Amino acid sequence: MLVQARTIARMWVIVPILAILGWGAVACAQDDSHAPAGTRSLADTPFQLILPSEHLLGDWHGTRTWLEDHGITPTLTFVTDALGNPTGGKRQSFTAFSNLAVDLQFDLEKLYGPKGGSFEISTSYRFGSSLSQKYIGNTFNVQQVCCGPTFRVVDVAYRQQLFDDRVSFRAGRIATGDDFLVSPYNYVFVQNGFDGNPVGIFFNSPGMTAYPNATWGALVKGRPTERTYVMGGWYNGDPSIRDNRHHGLDWSMRGPLFAIGEVGYQVNGLPGDQGLLGNYKAGLWYDDSRYTDFNTVARAHSPQASRGNWGFYGLFDQVLIRFGEHGSNRGFGVTGSLMVSPDQSVSQMPFFSTAGFLVRGFFQSRPTDVGGLGVVFGHFSNDLQDSQRRAGQSVQRFETVLEATDRLRFLGDAFFFQPDLQYIIRPGGTDRTSNAVVIGFQTGINF
Repeated sequence: MLVQARTIARMWVIVPILAILGWGAVACAQDDSHAPAGTRSLADTPFQLILPSEHLLGDWHGTRTWLEDHGITPTLTFVTDALGNPTGGKRQSFTAFSNLAVDLQFDLEKLYGPKGGSFEISTSYRFGSSLSQKYIGNTFNVQQVCCGPTFRVVDVAYRQQLFDDRVSFRAGRIATGDDFLVSPYNYVFVQNGFDGNPVGIFFNSPGMTAYPNATWGALVKGRPTERTYVMGGWYNGDPSIRDNRHHGLDWSMRGPLFAIGEVGYQVNGLPGDQGLLGNYKAGLWYDDSRYTDFNTVARAHSPQASRGNWGFYGLFDQVLIRFGEHGSNRGFGVTGSLMVSPDQSVSQMPFFSTAGFLVRGFFQSRPTDVGGLGVVFGHFSNDLQDSQRRAGQSVQRFETVLEATDRLRFLGDAFFFQPDLQYIIRPGGTDRTSNAVVIGFQTGINF
């Protein structure tokens, strides 16, 4: 009966995802509006996903400009997270973790290929030491640049826009977190619980991927109206492809299915709108991996495994106060996310949430500086806690992180320096490790 019930549960997850995709395609086909391309794109929030287009080395003596004119856009960025814990954790230390990224975008139309087509290749070289893993012992890594020090090939993907940009698809070696569970506000923070996707999903779904890890996958995105979108993706959910030894070059398809669907709605932000911009998103995912059943751990027999897990999420960002005149990207906004994975017998962290308050350009003389206050909270499974009690282990209940950060931009926004302060409550979810104060900085350069 238990197997049958879980099979039925899986069907209830997969069917809505497929239905969302089908509805999106039909809605796009039936919408006869002919608004110009570009007006349908959900507008940027006041907080940018990536470093701005200004470059420290200018146009590279004309090379970068020539490449862009011929359809090739190169990007070279370097980011370092340098943090220490003067109090709390397992022991005190200071570490740095860095990421060097080299990306190439090919506009195939400029290269005499199909209109609306593009191709992307991205690579990452990470090096350093994780403060959380080695010295604090907490769950939500205090450095968003962390883990897996090695060189990786990340995205190798093709993107095609169709029907005046109303429909697009992307396929190849891609990361789910490139397109799903994204709010630009989250990229302001240094804490990995925020940046770049709310991290709760990774504790319940080994098939979920995010930069710098990618897998075989494909997604379709449609815009039924100017303010809405619907998209769905299917991915090879093999978690072993993240292993450092593969360097992103294990292109096998051994993994189980990981499927995800998301819908979004934008408040204001289109030409002629006078109100404050907001983005609201909701999604549903299913992972067909095998999971250990916590209810069978530390019994008189070997733990049992079951197949499949699912969850749902919501996230939003909303400008509350605009600084300056209409059209200004200066302002004060809020963001939040909630993730639920209901089956506590297999979900390590069934409840996860974030909340943040952010301000950009508080001083008119510094319009691109960004500051933020945020909180990350994750509650461990009750069934997992019961299994830990039976095994005589430390019981993981919850972990909370508070963060205050301020990103200061210089040199035409090609360089930023970001002081950061975090406070870790119940590191690792237990009371065996003292709460930790974390202080340091993040810095980034767009060459």
